[in-house]
Amino acid sequence: MTISEYALKFLGHPYIWGGDGSGKCGGGFDCSGLVVECLRAFGVVNCDLTAQGLYNYLHKLKWEIFSGIEAKESDILFFGKNLREITHVAIAIGDGLMVEAGGGGSRCKKLESSTGMVRIRSIWLRKDFLGALRSPDV
Repeated sequence: MTISEYALKFLGHPYIWGGDGSGKCGGGFDCSGLVVECLRAFGVVNCDLTAQGLYNYLHKLKWEIFSGIEAKESDILFFGKNLREITHVAIAIGDGLMVEAGGGGSRCKKLESSTGMVRIRSIWLRKDFLGALRSPDV
């Protein structure tokens, strides 16, 4: 199983800001909570990280950066103003698509107010794509 295949099992889970899938937020995820859960399952991380924190952590582990055109399955995708102001993270699943927890924003803090979910979406629907990080083990 790949990281992206693991991520797909969470499709339809609600978007909850601050959610890590643990149940404390109704089983919901925010963007970094989803990616951290998937990387944790593969022994890459063992702590909670923001989107910016994930970029910094993986970069220190010598994950290589690529443009979106080169994104492959299980690459970790980053979005924001620049590499010091990352605001969103997702997982590439191939063919220009990603799995992400999104559509809610910081106003979705409870299951009852959730408007987003873990979903498949085109990478190119977001105009703030910065790049992808790929494990050196790939």
